[in-house]
Amino acid sequence: MLRKFFLSVIVLISFVYIYGCNQFSDSNISNLPELKDLDVASFEKVLAENKGKVVLVNFFASWCPPCKAETPDFVATYNKFKDKDFVIIGISIDDDLSKAKQFIAEYKITYPTYHAKRELEEKMGVSSIPTNIFYTKDGTLYKGIVGAISADFLEKTIAELSR
Repeated sequence: MLRKFFLSVIVLISFVYIYGCNQFSDSNISNLPELKDLDVASFEKVLAENKGKVVLVNFFASWCPPCKAETPDFVATYNKFKDKDFVIIGISIDDDLSKAKQFIAEYKITYPTYHAKRELEEKMGVSSIPTNIFYTKDGTLYKGIVGAISADFLEKTIAELSR
């Protein structure tokens, strides 16, 4: 009897969690941003288009807790420095594009965001996320960091590379 009760509670909690916490209804799926696929060639083109800026490439996924933790700082920092030769290029590795789009909408990401093709992940050596890669203004690879980075670290790196 007690076992059935606990099983019923677990099923009920699971149902509420899965269906009750989804803030995105089918009606606003169409309002989500487009995510273009990024392969190696198109990534190099995006980097070239941003020459003259400090670039942070952020590989992320919607299900990644450290990605969720660093994204609000990234959005705030991008908004603060976007007119000062700085850009963040977000690259989702989500298999489910709708989850990636929901993540972008939920965190109000305004910087350019794409979806990685597997060949790009392999070329960039992305095996854990978040992976953050900095490029200097002349397009030279500066530093890659696996794991979340703080707003302080991000701002210090931008200042260092902007000299």
